[in-house]
Amino acid sequence: MLQNVDLLENISAYSFAIKTKSPATAKTALKRILKIIKSKNINYSEFVSFWSVVDISYSIFNKMDDKEQFKILKNITEKYIELRHGIYSTYGYTPTTLQASKDAKAHKESGNLGIYKVSKILDSCGFQKTNDESIKKFISGKKKYIESDKKGKKLFKDLLKYYKIDFKWSSKKENKMPDFLIRHKNDIYIVEHKHMKEGGGGQDKQINEIISFIGQSENNKKIYYVSFLDGIYFNLFANKLLNKGKILNQLNNIKHNLKNNQRNYFVNTAGFKKLLKNL
Repeated sequence: MLQNVDLLENISAYSFAIKTKSPATAKTALKRILKIIKSKNINYSEFVSFWSVVDISYSIFNKMDDKEQFKILKNITEKYIELRHGIYSTYGYTPTTLQASKDAKAHKESGNLGIYKVSKILDSCGFQKTNDESIKKFISGKKKYIESDKKGKKLFKDLLKYYKIDFKWSSKKENKMPDFLIRHKNDIYIVEHKHMKEGGGGQDKQINEIISFIGQSENNKKIYYVSFLDGIYFNLFANKLLNKGKILNQLNNIKHNLKNNQRNYFVNTAGFKKLLKNL
């Protein structure tokens, strides 16, 4: 496939331009890559097969505007060069879909990946993990958090009683626990985290869960609910041309719940970090 040969040559050109600090050449190469990956059947190429490793969907990518595509493609290309391009250039390019699929499977099978990521964000903002501590220790200091669906499950249940939190959402979701409970001084933030890149099937169930999560409130005005949607799916809600369909309905439901529960938040990674820093 000639497009694939051209694609690989431009990836090499981009790699060389980065190493030689030639931004104009790098930009030109990236523009060519962007044009090529819109070619028919290019989604079967080694490069696009790699996208699943970095959790980017080709179908979602095609729905983005040009500016978003260019930004995302830059990140993908640089990650591809870092992890794949050098190896394949040395040993020769062969169909690598199986390798990419294997990497993606390992990535997805790490069930704690999302929890780990959120924990690292909290750690970087000065919060202390206290999964196994008593209520007395949890309420001391300014910044604490627990992984309420993991090792902190028992403490979470104790804290519900201590703070007189109803958390009615759980009973409607087969007693499901949220992912985190965060304390900043006297304020409590209960967080549900989801990582999504596409809708459909079980993914629709997940997005509906976090939308309903911010539809609850407590009599205690110090309790806040936070839905943290991680991954490329969040970008769909920022589409200014959105005027119909499932995504618009989901966005309207999010706005409705936030309007009726103004202490709650619906955030992506950047929004979550900003929320923590502004506390």
